[in-house]
Amino acid sequence: MRVELLVWHPADPATPLDVSRSWPRVLQVARAGAAGPPGVIVRPGEPVRTAAGRVATALGLRQPLQPRLLAVDQRSDEGGACPEQLALIVDGGWLGTDGGLVPCDCGDHEMVWTPIAELGRVALVHALRVAVTGQPPPLLWRGTSGAADAL
Repeated sequence: MRVELLVWHPADPATPLDVSRSWPRVLQVARAGAAGPPGVIVRPGEPVRTAAGRVATALGLRQPLQPRLLAVDQRSDEGGACPEQLALIVDGGWLGTDGGLVPCDCGDHEMVWTPIAELGRVALVHALRVAVTGQPPPLLWRGTSGAADAL
């Protein structure tokens, strides 16, 4: 099981639902040419809040005060190539207009703002919707909420 933080950057922090100027951007971690949400594997017996704090600390961000669950995304093993995955997407908050990202000094990866249109992961779009509208978090199957009904 993984805990992933959704950290986003609205075009206008005063009106985060207004997408007339541009879509919000979501923080991704880029490594070896591939970008994905920042997250960690939960250690045995570790609370989700502690795991979310580890992600925030690694990014140089303040730990979410109340890490709110935004989505649960379950993915099957794809022909035995990958183990079954369960990701809890937690609200990491949003960064204001300066978008102040602290660069990591490990040299292993870089943090990038990724436009919603380029996310490639439907689960993060669902999580962002929950973050800004306050709706209940969806249970997703392979990133899609409609398929979860078939389970």
